[in-house]
Amino acid sequence: MKNLSYILVVFVLLAISCEKEPDEISLPTVSITADDNFNDNNIAKLTVNLSVVSDKDVVINLAKAEVQSGKTNVPAIYDKKITISAGEKSASIDVEADVLGLESGDFQTAIKVESAENANIGENNVVYINFTYVFNPSVNLYSDAFFSSDKTAVLQVTLSKQTTEPVIVTLETDAESQLEIEYENIVTIPAGDTQAETTITVNLPDDIVPGVYPAFINIASIENGIIGDVSSVKIDLSYPFAVSVTIDGDFEDWNDPNISSWSLPEGDVMYTSIQNLKITSNEKNVFLYMEFEDPGFEFNMPFNMYVDADGNPETGAIVASVDNDTFYPPYDDKHMGLEYYIELSMHDGDKYNDFYSWGGVYKYTGEDGEGVFSGLNNLSGTYDGSVIYASGKLDSDNDIGRIEIQLLRSWFGMTGNKARFAVKNMDGANNWSAIGLLPQGNIVDGTRELVDMAIIYLPNHVE
Repeated sequence: MKNLSYILVVFVLLAISCEKEPDEISLPTVSITADDNFNDNNIAKLTVNLSVVSDKDVVINLAKAEVQSGKTNVPAIYDKKITISAGEKSASIDVEADVLGLESGDFQTAIKVESAENANIGENNVVYINFTYVFNPSVNLYSDAFFSSDKTAVLQVTLSKQTTEPVIVTLETDAESQLEIEYENIVTIPAGDTQAETTITVNLPDDIVPGVYPAFINIASIENGIIGDVSSVKIDLSYPFAVSVTIDGDFEDWNDPNISSWSLPEGDVMYTSIQNLKITSNEKNVFLYMEFEDPGFEFNMPFNMYVDADGNPETGAIVASVDNDTFYPPYDDKHMGLEYYIELSMHDGDKYNDFYSWGGVYKYTGEDGEGVFSGLNNLSGTYDGSVIYASGKLDSDNDIGRIEIQLLRSWFGMTGNKARFAVKNMDGANNWSAIGLLPQGNIVDGTRELVDMAIIYLPNHVE
């Protein structure tokens, strides 16, 4: 009887065990672990583990979980499906905190096992990764394009966004710089601000010659920030300095010592009417100023301006004779290089000509090195006072006229860094004979020396 009871118990147990699915008995259990915190690179390691090795691939699907009470969620980037290969017991992935647009603060990412194939989900199926984030703004540099006439330029250090920590930026002069410059090389942007400025001062060498010289400044290092897209600036020195002038008949602008000037040389000279010529420029315009003898508005006073717009004496026209009676050139008749020839009357009734109302601008379209009258194209009617404009005053007590002129660089093709000019006035009642010329050489042994036209170095052109 006892044996029969024992046999019945065994059969019952076998029957019960047969009711369970065999896979449920043999499936491993999945658990999940992770680093407690994201590291300095915003990365944490997450690992899925099996209780026992499986002879099948185990595929685990991960999903976002709710963060713990009182925590703020930070988005995370990670593989949502992990495979533990047959014969392996774990697999790991990197989880990256998504800091785009994130403010500084404390955050947390929660990740759970959503489902598992060929495994059961264990009790440890959620991980929490903490994240203390300090926002590091990107740092960019901006500056003036040119040093101003006081030998300074302003450099701005800017942040992409304000931050709770001061950002300390160390600057350095690039080895490619052609200038000696001084500035505070450590710039601090206080917490809550987005920019700071520093002044760059250029030191001019005693032997500097006219030209355009660049200075380059780079970001060397940053505390509490990262280097942005603009980590270097270029500031040009256009020497002589570019100076802007307002054409209004008030000539105080022309007292700037950085403006280039030409006057009659000492000794014997042939044409004395024009006594002073000054030229300067900015990014858009060239400005000229003249002082000349002028007894009044009773006659028209013919006037020429020679313009070598590209600064190259090998291209453009020449002028073979200084006036109608003198077969001798105003400048080197092999290398004048005129692209524009301006011919008009200085006087317009009882005032000075505005240089555009009555035309007088001609463009040379002939062969290089040929006489200017071989290929002149009259541009009258194609421009207005925005292209060329003049304003002047006559000091009748001293019979001295003063006139200032503005030329639009883009229209005249003066988009490079060099141009050449000369001015001449004439006696209209005496066969247009020359009475003034600048620049001008001395008379030596009865012959006027040929000097070069006035050269002006231009800052980079801006429309």
